[in-house]
Amino acid sequence: MHKVNVSVPAVSTNIGPGLDILGLALNLRNVVEMSLTNDDHLRVEVRGEGSGVLPENVHNPVMAAAIRLFQALEQAPAGLHVRCANDIPLDAGLGARTALIVGGLVGANNLLGGPFQREDLIDLAAELSGEPAAVVTAMRGGLGVCAEGPDTLLYRSVEVTPLRVVVALPLLPDYQPRLRDALPRQVPLRDAVHNAGHTALLIEALRGGDYRLLRHAVTDRLHEPYRRTFIPGYDAVVAAAAEAGAVAVTLCGAGPALMAFATFNHQSIESAMHGAFRSAGVEARTWSLGVDQQGVVISVVE
Repeated sequence: MHKVNVSVPAVSTNIGPGLDILGLALNLRNVVEMSLTNDDHLRVEVRGEGSGVLPENVHNPVMAAAIRLFQALEQAPAGLHVRCANDIPLDAGLGARTALIVGGLVGANNLLGGPFQREDLIDLAAELSGEPAAVVTAMRGGLGVCAEGPDTLLYRSVEVTPLRVVVALPLLPDYQPRLRDALPRQVPLRDAVHNAGHTALLIEALRGGDYRLLRHAVTDRLHEPYRRTFIPGYDAVVAAAAEAGAVAVTLCGAGPALMAFATFNHQSIESAMHGAFRSAGVEARTWSLGVDQQGVVISVVE
């Protein structure tokens, strides 16, 4: 095999109470085209989201991941050409960089004939990205659930009922450095218990399409109360989405994107969230997206 395309979905992790545990795959994708060449050059092209920001050299997440896989096999290609066609916005809470790492590993593995199993690639991608929930979900689609075991990563994928969400991304250039710094190192036991119970109920709500339960199950006490203070207009946007028909609103990953669950009226919810952000003095981008059930999709080009 000389060329392969790898399509990887966006992932919204946490989904309220499932901090570092849950991920939901969304139909917004990065596509990595990777090909072996006969020269000794490592070339990267970036189109779409991240163009002009992501490096076009060995430090690009796709190329770095591919090189890591080659090193694990003690092999090296004569040359490698990577094209990234990105639809997932960077630093939004939608797993864009993780998607690129997954694309790089899966692409390189397929070019070499598939020496690693999917489970091996999940472990390697989790190590490289530091985002195991996003990796599991991107690879397998649907709702990903993961936790650290004594000596390995434990995970399962849960098929959820078909649903659409609205994602609103406020343009906040200074938000990224605040991701982990805003969170407390210790939390009250009652808050930990709250999140454990709500995470279990949230999984059931998504699996069974129980929107009544979903409305209450997404509440979080461990990260959203701290992160939302850095998002201008957060409360107004949540209220506007609810008035337009949203069942619940939660942060995408660490933010600053917000995700609204709804059974109908998605276009009106998009407009309402966009308008509420604009009233707070913040421009925003919005999408209406279905939940992805496929995960990584591989196609052989040549």
